[in-house]
Amino acid sequence: MNGIADRLAALDISLFDQIQGQTTDDDRTSLLSVQLALGNLRPNYSYLEIGSYLGGSIQPHLLDDKCQRIVSVDKRPLVQPDARGYDWVYQNNSTARMLEGLKQVSPDISKIETIDGDTSEIKPEQVGEKVDACFIDGEHTDEAAFRDFRFCLDVLADNGLIMFHDSQITYNAIADATQYLTDKGIAFKAYPLPLTAFVIEIGDFPLHKEPAVAAQMVKGHLSYIACLRYNDNYRRFATRFPFGAIRRTLIRFRRSNVSN
Repeated sequence: MNGIADRLAALDISLFDQIQGQTTDDDRTSLLSVQLALGNLRPNYSYLEIGSYLGGSIQPHLLDDKCQRIVSVDKRPLVQPDARGYDWVYQNNSTARMLEGLKQVSPDISKIETIDGDTSEIKPEQVGEKVDACFIDGEHTDEAAFRDFRFCLDVLADNGLIMFHDSQITYNAIADATQYLTDKGIAFKAYPLPLTAFVIEIGDFPLHKEPAVAAQMVKGHLSYIACLRYNDNYRRFATRFPFGAIRRTLIRFRRSNVSN
């Protein structure tokens, strides 16, 4: 094996060090476990991601010889809506800047294809050949994340994977995605990975049976606790005066917390 293969097998999170990203160490370990398993299942895999910004999550795939093609879809907004209640700002957000940074990771970036736009504007045909894996990390609103999922489903091979980042924010879109698959009768398996990744295997794509991914799955409690703690701020806000007092008064009036 070459040096990159060894580092990937060891889930060496320093593979993300060249370009500053917005993922935790736990997330990076999970992403590498998925990449390792993906390469075992599809030795010449193709990878698409929505929301690349500086290319932080692209860099390990760029270095991986088993990855033959990378498609980056990003509208490149300066300001983007966000379900957390405030707009998210991206400084100097451009494809040219991302590609220049990725050249520092590897001089040969010929396997990277870029599409400037979001999934409400571009057509699946623009992606070309079907891909094996999709990573959704674009606009963090329920509507946009679900739209990105539908797009990924259109460009994905019959058997493949779709992974969400920041599941503690886009959980409603993930719920809609799994319900959509259920309603359409599309076979799938779904599970969280630490800390905020969420994987959906489409069709017969047993990523969960790969040792690296299985080892992360048994740490699912980390995902569960992290997501609940992340949203605990809203619970604390809702119980603060005067909101908590108003709600307690309504409960007493309606007797809605009384069991018969």
